[in-house]
Amino acid sequence: MTDARKRPRRSPKDYFEMDSKPLAFPHLRVLPIIGQALPEMRRPSLLLALCALLLHPFTLPAQELLTLRDAILKAGTDLAPERLKGLQWIEGEAAYSYVDGERLMRATPGKAMERPLVDLATLNALLPDSMALRGIPAVQWEAPTRFRFWHRGGLYGFDLGSGELKQRLALPKGAANMDLQAASGRVAYTLENDLYVAAPDQKPLRITTDGREGIVNGQAVHRQEYGITKGTFWSPDGRQLAFYRMDETMVTSYQLEDVASKPSTFNAIRYPMAGQRSHHVSVGVYDLERNNTTFLRTGEPLDQYLTNISWSADGRFIHAVHLDRKTENLRLVRYDAATGEALATLLTEHDGIYLEPEHPAHFLKTRPGQYIWWSERDGWQHLYLYDVKRGLVRQLTKGNWVVKDLLGMDPKESYVVVEGSDVIRKDDPSGARNTHLYRVDLASGKTTRLTEQPGSHHGSLSSDGSLLLDTWSSTKVPNSSEIIDVRSGKVLRTLLTASDPFSSRKVGTIELLTIPGERGDLLNARLIRPSFFDPKERYPVLIYVYNGPHVQLVNESFLGGASPWMLEAAERGYLVWTVDGHGSAYRGRDFEQAVHRQLGVVEVNDQLRGVEYLEQLPFVDGDRIGVHGWSFGGHMTTAMLLRHPGTFRVGVAGGPVMDWSRYEVMYTERYMDTPEENPEGYATTDLTKLAATLQEDLLLITGGQDDVVLPQHSYAFIKACVDAGVQVDLFNYPGHGHNVRGKDRLHLMEKVLRYMDQRLLLMR
Repeated sequence: MTDARKRPRRSPKDYFEMDSKPLAFPHLRVLPIIGQALPEMRRPSLLLALCALLLHPFTLPAQELLTLRDAILKAGTDLAPERLKGLQWIEGEAAYSYVDGERLMRATPGKAMERPLVDLATLNALLPDSMALRGIPAVQWEAPTRFRFWHRGGLYGFDLGSGELKQRLALPKGAANMDLQAASGRVAYTLENDLYVAAPDQKPLRITTDGREGIVNGQAVHRQEYGITKGTFWSPDGRQLAFYRMDETMVTSYQLEDVASKPSTFNAIRYPMAGQRSHHVSVGVYDLERNNTTFLRTGEPLDQYLTNISWSADGRFIHAVHLDRKTENLRLVRYDAATGEALATLLTEHDGIYLEPEHPAHFLKTRPGQYIWWSERDGWQHLYLYDVKRGLVRQLTKGNWVVKDLLGMDPKESYVVVEGSDVIRKDDPSGARNTHLYRVDLASGKTTRLTEQPGSHHGSLSSDGSLLLDTWSSTKVPNSSEIIDVRSGKVLRTLLTASDPFSSRKVGTIELLTIPGERGDLLNARLIRPSFFDPKERYPVLIYVYNGPHVQLVNESFLGGASPWMLEAAERGYLVWTVDGHGSAYRGRDFEQAVHRQLGVVEVNDQLRGVEYLEQLPFVDGDRIGVHGWSFGGHMTTAMLLRHPGTFRVGVAGGPVMDWSRYEVMYTERYMDTPEENPEGYATTDLTKLAATLQEDLLLITGGQDDVVLPQHSYAFIKACVDAGVQVDLFNYPGHGHNVRGKDRLHLMEKVLRYMDQRLLLMR
């Protein structure tokens, strides 16, 4: 038994009692510890000591305990760093706006003078009582004196000069996937599986009529991979609307049970699994002046992927990336928007492992024949300048770093402003944890970093391209908003420096570090210690894992990328540990492609290197390590227990992929190829085949309506465990999809952490 005087340690029993019945004086948790620390003291003496503590409040902890309820339900409110709500540039001038309480404010970078533009009472006075706003809405600026906003399915415009508020259009109930074209004021939207267009003072126009179960118009396709986030694409002048049409009738139907009905019913979805028949996608172009639709003649094979739709600046041409189902070859094809004829293949790329085009070609307005293209061809995500006739003009960005986002250009299009990582070195991968802002000159490719402080910087470019709103955080800065001069990188004004929302809470420390990983690479990791950490003691470890493609868990931002519940978990007595292994984002092509054809194998080895690192630390109890993850992390959690029995004591796998042949076609075949092409890889990574090796306690959690990782994954694994005579636990969240959202998320995390506590804290 360790000396309890060293720290105010909290037991799981304390936690359970606290959440079920909040304590009025949480600091009095020190009392049982004082009693343990002074066993030789008689009762009167102990009472005198307690009275002395109560009479001298300065001896009591000033910080309150972080509860799991607050960590979950207040993560985006009280426990989020202060920010300037609605901070954005005003279109057409070098001024910005933000929301201050019930007022919309205007300010300029070089002056401290700020003034209100409109308040909530003024807006509500112009609306019927039944349509009253609860707060200043999310506005979009159209001009220095005019903005628009959505409210209860209606689009409103407000003019600051006249003080007039006008409803421009109202969408019918059930409208979804709204896409506004600012120049024309038209809005594309879907009802069920058909596409419509609404315009001010006009009746809605129905664009498609064939939508039904299995035929989807105007929505994201290909299961939203390759940067596809929507299904409609307006031409620059708003006269034409390109849209996806997806035919899923050939795809296998999957039934998800709805237990809310009596008796239960089933909702059918189309779910193409790896190696099975996939959907067919086409691209239509509706001309609003001619009132007709022309489909692009994209040719065969019909199950190719059509991604990254973009228009030329003059609206004459539309472009699509053709990616073969093997995801090894792509073509950027130019089409005549009026006829649908393919005019030219502008570029091609090949990668024998896989390609992941996620960004459309960005065509320039001042030089219509040129465009910016994203590619990982040199091993890192970079920008290239192309000419339609001459081909490659120059590579714009270079080096061991990745471009993450394109923020915009100056009106003359002489430079582009981007977000990107810092330089990533073989002996120091910490650059991947940072996001900086850069100016890239198109004439030379000269790249200038505009931000200095380590952290995650996210920018918004003014309409004249001269200024940036930089909102950023780091492990030392909870949140800061600054205005940066794009030419010099100089900070012109600091708008906000937020305080730490956890300063009044008793929480531990967060450390970002690098550790040796598989294949000799260094990996980024994060360690959270409790506030009462004592290096002379030994603590259990809770590993939180994802380690899948396109996700980075460890970064230089507020809390180091951790969620508040991890801080609460640390206060229970855990060390909370996370590693970004091979396959995770922003480490370059080779690092990410290391997982090809064996998802979850190299990644598990990386996680074991993390365990080896932990076990070398004198304050880690290597006999008490648990692991938790969701989705890909659920696969990893299960795989870690099955492939390394005896290493961990407990696992909680949420929404886990158990057999990649049961996962959807586009994601799986990119990383695994088809089951026919890679039978050994699919067999090796099929966790149902390893069920007999399970030795530790494992809890599976699935959503009853999960249409991403189907509940069948968990059920198949349970069946394998039953066949092998192995015990496993299951919890189902009826009605929930791939994750548990809203108030039920508190129930989820209580479930996860209690399962851990019972095996890592209560069992020694």
